[in-house]
Amino acid sequence: MELPHFEEILRLIKFNFWVMGIKFNDPKIHLRFHLYLVLLVVIIIAEISYFLSKISSNNIIELSELAPCILISSLSALKIMFLIVKKEMIFDLKDCLQEMYLEPVRFRQKKLIAKEVLNINKLLRYYFILNWVLVCVYNYAPLIFMIYHHAVTGEVVFKQPYAVLLPFPLDMWTTWSIVYVLSGIGGLICILFITTADGLYCILTSQICNNFSILSDEIQNLDRNNVLKLGIIVQRHQYLLKLSNDLEDIFKLPNLVNYLVGSVEICTLGFSITIGYWSHFLGYVLFLLSVLLQILMMSVFGENIITESRKVGEAAYLCNWLEMDQRARKHILIIMIRSHKQQQLTALKFSVISHGSFSKIISTSWSYFTILRTVYKPPGQ
Repeated sequence: MELPHFEEILRLIKFNFWVMGIKFNDPKIHLRFHLYLVLLVVIIIAEISYFLSKISSNNIIELSELAPCILISSLSALKIMFLIVKKEMIFDLKDCLQEMYLEPVRFRQKKLIAKEVLNINKLLRYYFILNWVLVCVYNYAPLIFMIYHHAVTGEVVFKQPYAVLLPFPLDMWTTWSIVYVLSGIGGLICILFITTADGLYCILTSQICNNFSILSDEIQNLDRNNVLKLGIIVQRHQYLLKLSNDLEDIFKLPNLVNYLVGSVEICTLGFSITIGYWSHFLGYVLFLLSVLLQILMMSVFGENIITESRKVGEAAYLCNWLEMDQRARKHILIIMIRSHKQQQLTALKFSVISHGSFSKIISTSWSYFTILRTVYKPPGQ
């Protein structure tokens, strides 16, 4: 079974970075990235201004609709800025993983990781498609409603894809057109940033997990005939531990922001689906699916790196260490002791990214949702 080339796995991520104005292994950041970021920040400020102007107990439904858009755009800007600060470390980690990927592996090990490589490609493809469909719905739905309303009533009602507050009126064709186009571009930039950051997280984490899996297979098949490989295996294990620590250093801040924002997004989207306007129902559902998939991916790959790093110690125990000499047994013991401390990704040490963190986010979201439903009273009651 042939594995895809490493460049093929990263092809979509590298293309997204190029669109943003960043090239792999190139320290230069092009002007278009700064323009994208400035436009996104301006839209975030305009959205927050509109949100603050509408704060009232009578506008809970409208506020719950505005909150996810503000949070996802802020999340995308923060994520990409954190990654840009660490871009040199990202490029080095990518090069190291590429070198390890190119090393010859046995047929059994290829079968071990081939399914994982294909699955990650499919997962990211579906995740990217879901998010691009979501932003298209948000960008074009207001225009469709405007056309329909004008066809039925003959009146023109100016609508924007995202609620923004600006220092000039938006009820003229000139200003409406400019703001509409810029808001739509801002939505595309937001999705570009957040899908690129999430895709990079998934690919780098899965590659480290695959290397842990290959290492476990090599250790478990050790015996007295190939014990000379043990020294190289110990060095490779230490190298993988170092790479996983680099991965934690790169993504600990993005994970923290994701962890803090996720519960509020799920809560407000769930409230909007149950109480909000039916005309926006499709956008709410797609948005909720996107957020849930994003948090689930973050948690699953965090759990995988915990599991695969632990398996190294289990593999050391299961190998034929009884037939080895004293020195080899000491090396095996070192591997087992070091593997006892699991490798993990965290939200800046506040929480471990795992299945448990996903359950906690869902539980917290449900608590927020029930409180919001209890507090909310429909107009007229």
